[in-house]
Amino acid sequence: MEGSLLLPHYNSRATLIVTVVEGKGEFELVGQRNENQQEQREENEEEEEEGQERSRQVQRYRARLSPGDVFVIPAGHPVAVSASSNLYLVGFGINAENNRRNFLAGEEDNVISQIHRPVKELAFPGSAQQVNRLLKNQKQSYFANV
Repeated sequence: MEGSLLLPHYNSRATLIVTVVEGKGEFELVGQRNENQQEQREENEEEEEEGQERSRQVQRYRARLSPGDVFVIPAGHPVAVSASSNLYLVGFGINAENNRRNFLAGEEDNVISQIHRPVKELAFPGSAQQVNRLLKNQKQSYFANV
């Protein structure tokens, strides 16, 4: 997978444990910042300020990958992996039954392309047609050359 990008995606149910067998690369994952601390804080705030809206803080996590590294991809967390040299990964999923890998880019198997036209026009800048054209520029849903 040298010079390639595993396009951004998330797993609906499976948590993956992955190890780097060979090569180098990078991975990016999006998740909530300090989830446990934030939930505890929110519970306390709920008791004090019922009915107020709070936004969750989201953070991008990045790491360089090299042989022997192990990383975890929790279910529902968007992730992308790029290879800077021949990158070989081995992984397994926990709670993988009925899991769906949902890609956020590419022409096929792309969850964004399944959104109805009126919703796309509200959610993205430009028209739904422009969003569809942008998504279809990348033919492959899984890997892209970088």
